[in-house]
Amino acid sequence: MIIVDKLKEGFNIMVRPDSATQKKRKIGEALLFYYKVSIVPLILYIIFALVVPPTSTDLLTGPVSSSKLVLWGLLFIWIEIPISLFVASLLYHLFGKLFKIFHSPYSNTFTATVYGIVPYILFYWLSPLPLGVLLLIIFEIWSLVITVVALAYQQKTSTSKVVGIMIAAGIIIFIILVLTGVEAAILSSS
Repeated sequence: MIIVDKLKEGFNIMVRPDSATQKKRKIGEALLFYYKVSIVPLILYIIFALVVPPTSTDLLTGPVSSSKLVLWGLLFIWIEIPISLFVASLLYHLFGKLFKIFHSPYSNTFTATVYGIVPYILFYWLSPLPLGVLLLIIFEIWSLVITVVALAYQQKTSTSKVVGIMIAAGIIIFIILVLTGVEAAILSSS
């Protein structure tokens, strides 16, 4: 079964990132891989969102209903994360090219970013549980490690250079957000 094979590959990426993240994929293939890996965790998430009493609240409406949790999960996994994968890999790629560290095409950077999100997606179904969000933090950290390893393999560079690129991208984006936030605050007060 195709989905089972992709789940096995996803767990292999999680356990052996040094060898399992070397496969190159085109952008469409990497995105299709992401969607196939996300099917079973999304189904588990929907089940838990419907069965476990909601613990989160919305500022406007109060306690969040199970149906709203399901909708949020669907939008998050199948729309928001893929968009963020494109944006994050674009930023990594731009900074990697700017500092002359990345030499492979954007598709390699996107593939590495998809590989990096796999542990988080595989265990996203834990989020409706009371301690699920805390457990997801561990998988998010592991996702960051896998992203570094995958980027190093896909771009044929060292992990320390990839960490430098990711830190530089993060700092510059933070500065841009702060400056645009300050500028927006000045403009709105005038």
